[in-house]
Amino acid sequence: MIKKVLTAVDGSPEADTALLKVIDYLKPQEIELHAIYVISPSKYATIEGAAGYEGISTLHEIRDRIIADEKEMVTERVKNIAHDHGIEIKLIVRLGDPRSEILKASDEIGADLIAVGSTGKGLGQRILLGSVSTYIVTHAKVSTIVVR
Repeated sequence: MIKKVLTAVDGSPEADTALLKVIDYLKPQEIELHAIYVISPSKYATIEGAAGYEGISTLHEIRDRIIADEKEMVTERVKNIAHDHGIEIKLIVRLGDPRSEILKASDEIGADLIAVGSTGKGLGQRILLGSVSTYIVTHAKVSTIVVR
């Protein structure tokens, strides 16, 4: 029986779809639903060209502003979905590699199911960049669903 579900969110339509499918397929009033948003430092490694613009003098300030804006957007989206469906979603925010942080959080909360969205990357992109969903499916200790 599924009691605790962890859904990965990142503000993408695919992540929203995964969260909404969990809500549609399971009885959200009968489960403990967690959403995890992982801030990946490597995602912001290419912002060097932005230094000096908009009155911001350091790369750290630029990165911190981008991360804060994205975090606020994801947090608001999860809150709105929870409100629209009359349920509680516990949001976990982490910094690090999404693959390992999702699995760690799953263990910590004792998840019975992990749900992730798929961006639909081709084979070439998956080989070069890796795929969070593929990694989760192959390394998770619990059942995992990938939603398109």
